[in-house]
Amino acid sequence: MSCPHCEKIKTERAAAAAGKPARSFDVPFLLISLVALIASFAVQREWIFFPAFPLSDPAWLAVALCGAPIFKAAWRGVSRDRRVTSSLLIAIAICAAIALQFFMIFDAGENAHGHGSMIFAAGEIAFLMALGEWIESRTVKKSRDGIEALVRIAPRRARRKNGAETEEIPVEKLVPGDVVVVRPNDMVPADGVVLEGASAVNQASMTGESVPADKTAGDSVFAGTWNQSGVLTVRVSKKSSETAIARLIELVRDAEEKRAPIQSVADRWASRIVPAAIVCSVLVFAFAYFALGAGTTDALTRAVTVLVVFCPCAFALATPTAIAAGIGNAARRGILVKSGSALETLTAVNTVAFDKTGTLTRAQLKIESVFEADGFDRAGILRLCAAAESSSQHPIAKALVEAVRGNVLPRAKNISAQNGIGITCDIDDCEIRICSRGGLENAGTPLSLDAEKFADEQASRGETLVFLSVDGTLAGIVALSDTLREGVPATIAELRENGIQTLMLTGDNADAARRVAENAGTDEFFAELLPAEKSARIARLRENGRRVLMVGDGVNDAPALAAADCSAAMGALGSELAVETADIALLNDNVTLVAGLIKFSRAVLKTIHVNFAISIAINFSAVALSAAGMLNPVTGAIVHNLSSLIVVMNSASLLARKKDFSE
Repeated sequence: MSCPHCEKIKTERAAAAAGKPARSFDVPFLLISLVALIASFAVQREWIFFPAFPLSDPAWLAVALCGAPIFKAAWRGVSRDRRVTSSLLIAIAICAAIALQFFMIFDAGENAHGHGSMIFAAGEIAFLMALGEWIESRTVKKSRDGIEALVRIAPRRARRKNGAETEEIPVEKLVPGDVVVVRPNDMVPADGVVLEGASAVNQASMTGESVPADKTAGDSVFAGTWNQSGVLTVRVSKKSSETAIARLIELVRDAEEKRAPIQSVADRWASRIVPAAIVCSVLVFAFAYFALGAGTTDALTRAVTVLVVFCPCAFALATPTAIAAGIGNAARRGILVKSGSALETLTAVNTVAFDKTGTLTRAQLKIESVFEADGFDRAGILRLCAAAESSSQHPIAKALVEAVRGNVLPRAKNISAQNGIGITCDIDDCEIRICSRGGLENAGTPLSLDAEKFADEQASRGETLVFLSVDGTLAGIVALSDTLREGVPATIAELRENGIQTLMLTGDNADAARRVAENAGTDEFFAELLPAEKSARIARLRENGRRVLMVGDGVNDAPALAAADCSAAMGALGSELAVETADIALLNDNVTLVAGLIKFSRAVLKTIHVNFAISIAINFSAVALSAAGMLNPVTGAIVHNLSSLIVVMNSASLLARKKDFSE
């Protein structure tokens, strides 16, 4: 529900709004209308002469130019959507003002010129609505600056290698497999993998991180980031329309169209306000005419003014402008909020469940020690593990592959991965299994006394264990360790101070989980959970009345992310799965953003409530003043626009809000 003066903003993102204008108000039309109104004012003051005034009133021009979108919007609402829209309310007010002018002319009992030109009033109502929309659209644009910043950083040109030469082409012509050269101070033109060179790449435009990331051969780079020092040769992995930045732009724009539940409440009230305004206008006329003894013209003027001021524009703008500003602010900080509903859900969160590896810890595992069964050596064990895990993106897999970087790996065939259990494959006609201790026991593979002793000792230190079996026989055990992310204890403490319970869910062993949980300071931890068990744990929390935010790395947390009231994926820049699965994607690995995001979401909801209060207070005050004859249609239009602008500016203030986030 909206009026023509607020519809342009909404229809830029959601064309379904009832009563939308057929076109935006152009500056030339505004200038012509202003000149016409000035001329009308001069004629009324008898500074200039127009024959047959007020029928020849120059203000007719303003009615035509600025009123046309209003009447088209009103007609569309009635004829197509079968709805009484706010546009109809303003159109009725303009028509009533014009009708009042003819009534004044033909009413022998009243001086037709005693109240000035009502054509001027009708033209000024239309002009003020158009001017208000023009000013407001530019004010609202600031609330979307964070979103549009993503559009501005999208690359335009690339230097593609063509033999020994390079050619500059539009990024749209790049295809996977092309090789591009990225010079110092150039923007990376496409998502890809570094083939040659070493450099620091500034990813702040997408992740919000101020410290550049070092990139060498084998590392991934993303379109829209900036190469700072060395020359990089990059193999393109995605078309320009499929890059991370293109996908983020699409998702953030879509987020503006996904309505928060509170917006539905606002729309229901707005839809009731319109018919209420018409009834109120009739009652005000009757009250002024019969109770106060006002003349017909005066009573009609008050009734028309009520139609103008009662229009719920500010009420309709209260939610979408605040949501747009909130999403824009978050986007500038490397936080992709995929819907207004996610922001609203965050405000009620009282429990945050964290995954361990890759979320509370750095997920940069390093190999501490390796147990070698008879007939196997360290190098062979690591090569078999790396070959089986080479296609996985899990932090454990990355550590195993990194440990043998530069070596030729045997080919793994018939790879089968089962979340929380492990990987099976065939290498050199041998059946290979990479799994946890529980997975090994489920497979019926026995452990020797030495292997049990090694596993118990390493597990007691909180290290993560990976078991390798070959043809059903234990070949080796790899022990890995991880470190807590910086800022985790402070984040957990901040959440607790705000009355939010924290817990950690992990598939790792209990000793490793206990060490991380104690260092992080979480209220509870649950270890050795399969993905389905994580999901079930969250479901039980929700059954007990908890509102849960699940924070994971998006690799194997999809069931848990889906089970929570709201979900956030850490380090999601390079993970399409994380971006698709979670309600919120943290494009960097800054876990401290979680506490700030919850506080910020509450600030957004508070702003929406303040907007509602402002719009309701001004509307009802203006109606009372209109009924008392203290406002006329022109001054009522000014008050109407001011209330909308106040709401929009209050929402736009969210864009500059910084105190909730760690800088």
